[in-house]
Amino acid sequence: MKVSIKTAHGFLSFQPDGRLEYRATAGPWEELDIDGLALQPPAPSPQPGIPHPEPPGPTPELSVEYVAAVKRQLEAQGVNLIGPCGAFQITSRVAWGLRGAGIGLLSKPGGNHCDGYAVDVLVLPNRTDIIDILSDGGGQNLPSWYEREHEVTADRWRPPVQP
Repeated sequence: MKVSIKTAHGFLSFQPDGRLEYRATAGPWEELDIDGLALQPPAPSPQPGIPHPEPPGPTPELSVEYVAAVKRQLEAQGVNLIGPCGAFQITSRVAWGLRGAGIGLLSKPGGNHCDGYAVDVLVLPNRTDIIDILSDGGGQNLPSWYEREHEVTADRWRPPVQP
């Protein structure tokens, strides 16, 4: 691959005697031939207003079946589901899938948490009702769906994070 280097002063010119000079245009002394260098084509930049493609997976729905399907998908992908952050792998993906329904995550700075989030709880759009989606969160991570009203204050609702 041939490469030339342009600076604010012009093209860097490699002279036969070892000197470096600047030239206004690129010529044979301003090119480097680098064997084995290949550039990857640039990744297309996302266009505003067009969502990123979702990886294939279960169809989002407000149900224990969806939680179980997300867990199965993560297990099939070899994702580590051990401990609090393992449980949060499931919870964050369920919340992300249900973000269009206004579902959020629960801020939980202490106790059984991962990065400041509850590991097994979703917050409903009214921001005070919750759904416990895992029994034994961080242990067996058994899919569940227990809705509880007025369990938290609205200031603990957090938007889902893209996994």
